[in-house]
Amino acid sequence: MSGMRAAVVLVLCAAALNAGAAEVLALDVVKKDQRIVINAAISVLAPPADVYAALIDYDNFTSWSDRYRDTGYIEPAADGRPRVQSYLEGCVLFFCRTVGRVAVLDLEPTEYIRAAAEPALSDVRFGVEEWQISAIPGGSLVRYTHDVEFKFWMPPVLGVWAIKRSLNRDAMKAAVQIELVAQGAE
Repeated sequence: MSGMRAAVVLVLCAAALNAGAAEVLALDVVKKDQRIVINAAISVLAPPADVYAALIDYDNFTSWSDRYRDTGYIEPAADGRPRVQSYLEGCVLFFCRTVGRVAVLDLEPTEYIRAAAEPALSDVRFGVEEWQISAIPGGSLVRYTHDVEFKFWMPPVLGVWAIKRSLNRDAMKAAVQIELVAQGAE
């Protein structure tokens, strides 16, 4: 195969892979009263069951973002539901803070995950994350919401801006990691 023909094949293969790869479809961060509300949607090239398995793999969250310091399962809740603990570091200008959270998981295999924070064991007064996973042609659509109220003061405009800026940087890496884990490549 000539050098030019090989280059064209490589470009076409790269374009085909990129056309089906993980994609951030939407990302929004707003402040409602004392709460921060995050809404996002991503598409990944993997079936819902595999995406679900990747999303409940809390021992692997640290690969999704440099902001995750530690994540993992801890002892189950009294009613037997799984519980997770996470530590996430964030900065607003030069003020940095590690946010700890313990959450109880409600799971509907392959379709839905809900993580409700336990305020007594967390740096949040309220926190609920939800993932809804559905099949789309060639893969899965993941809709994510996070409604959170921190126990510490956050600058009203600057805090939302900093969270959105951080998520914009991390969202694509997280989507790619979810896809890789779901495909068994990670």
